[in-house]
Amino acid sequence: MQLHSSRRLPPGPKGVPFFGVLFDYNKDPTGFSLRCAQEYGEITLLPFGPLNVYLLSNPEHINEVLNRQSHRFIKGISVRSLKSSLGEGLLTSDGDFWKRQRKLIQPAFHREHLVEYGNIMTDVTERAIQQWKNGEERDIHTDMMCITLSIVAQSLFGTDIADKTAVIESALETVLKHFSNQLNTVFLMPEWIPTPDNVEFWQKLSLMDEVIYDIIRQRREAKEERSDLLTMLLQLADEDGEGMSDREIRDEVTTLMMAGHETTALALTWTWMLLAQHPKVEEKLYEEIQTVLQGRVPTAADMSQLRYATWVIKESMRLYPPAWGTSRQVIEPFQLSEYTLEPGETVFLSQWVMHRDDRFFDHPRQFLPERWADGLEQKLPKGVYFPFGGGPRVCVGKGFATMEAVLVLVAIAQKFRLTLPAEHKVELQPSITLRPKNGMKMGLQRR
Repeated sequence: MQLHSSRRLPPGPKGVPFFGVLFDYNKDPTGFSLRCAQEYGEITLLPFGPLNVYLLSNPEHINEVLNRQSHRFIKGISVRSLKSSLGEGLLTSDGDFWKRQRKLIQPAFHREHLVEYGNIMTDVTERAIQQWKNGEERDIHTDMMCITLSIVAQSLFGTDIADKTAVIESALETVLKHFSNQLNTVFLMPEWIPTPDNVEFWQKLSLMDEVIYDIIRQRREAKEERSDLLTMLLQLADEDGEGMSDREIRDEVTTLMMAGHETTALALTWTWMLLAQHPKVEEKLYEEIQTVLQGRVPTAADMSQLRYATWVIKESMRLYPPAWGTSRQVIEPFQLSEYTLEPGETVFLSQWVMHRDDRFFDHPRQFLPERWADGLEQKLPKGVYFPFGGGPRVCVGKGFATMEAVLVLVAIAQKFRLTLPAEHKVELQPSITLRPKNGMKMGLQRR
C-alpha cells in the first residue's frame, strides 16, 4: 500500500524489506504480539509485507472496533479465507446478509433450548469416558475434540448421524489443517492449484457436504417435529416469510460444527493442563462437585451452583483463549487517537495480549480462578476480557459453549483426575485457534 509521506504513523518494529515483521511474527505469534504491545504502546504498527496491521491494546480502541464503530470494518483476511469451506456462515459473512442470518439464528440459542442441549452434553461425555481406564495415558486434546464434535453433531442433527460422524470429523480436521498451513506460509498457493493439500481439502469438503445436504434433504421431506438445531433452522423465516435456503443452512451448520467444537475442545484441553499444574485448584473443584452433585450426573440446572467450575473455565480462557486474536479490515477512513486508518488496512485485537495485561489483572500470568468471584467480568472495561469476541458479532453460541465446557469438565473431574507426565512437552501452536502443538498427553487416575 502506498502511504502519503505526510501521514503520521504509530511506532512499531520495522522488520525486513518487503516482508516486514512476517518472519518474526510467524516464529512466535503470541509472544511477538505481547512484546510489541508492551514495547510500543497501545497502537503498534506491524508491517506485514505491503499490508499495514495495527495491533491495539487499549480497551477503548478495541471496543470502538468491535462495538461502537463496527460498521466501519469487515472481518479480517484470515477469517474471510474460511469462506471456501464455511461459505457465508455467521463467522465469515458481513453486512445486511450477516444481520439477517444472525437475527434468524439467535432464537435457537435462547436459554430455554440450552436445557435440552445440556442433557446431550453430559450423555455424550459419560459414554466417552466409559472407555477410559485407570492408569492409562491419553491425548486429551483428541478426546476433547471427539466429545465436543459428538455434542455439536447431536445438538444439530439429533441422534441419527452416528455413522456419519467420522466423515465430518475427518473433513473438519483437514479444513483446520489446510487453513493453519495457509496462515503459516509466506507465499499463499491459490486453492485451485492441485497441490496434495488442496486436493485433500476439496475431496474431504465434498464428502462432508454430501452428508450434510443429504440430511437436510431428508429432514425437509420428513417434516418431523424435532427439537434439534437443524429442525429450528429449517423452520426459521424472516419478516417477509422467507426461510433459509439449503446452501444457507449448510453454511451455518458447517460453521457451528467447526467453530463450535474446535474452540470448546481447546478450552477444555488447556483447562486440564492448568488443573494438573495446580493441584490445590483441582482439589477445590472436586470439593464443589461432590457438594453440589453428591454422586449424580450434572445437568443444566446445576450451572448456577457450579460457581467454582465456571470460574475455572473463565480463568483458563483468560490464560489460553481458544480464539487468541481477531482482525478486522477497515472499509472507510477511521480516526483512532491521533492516527487515521485507511480503507484496506487491518486492525489486530489480541485476547492473548489483553488477557495478560497487568493494568487489569493482578498477577496476570497466574492461574487464579478466585479472581472471578466478585463479578470481575462486569467490572472490567469492555475490550479487556473477550474470549467470545464482543459487540454485535459476539459469538452466538456463547451460552451453549460456556455450559458445555462446565458440564464436560465436571462430568469428567467427578470420575477422573488427570495428570501431566513430566516428559510431555507442551508447546503452543497459534493459528486461527490456539492449539497444543504436540497434543496433550495426560495420565488418568480413577477417583
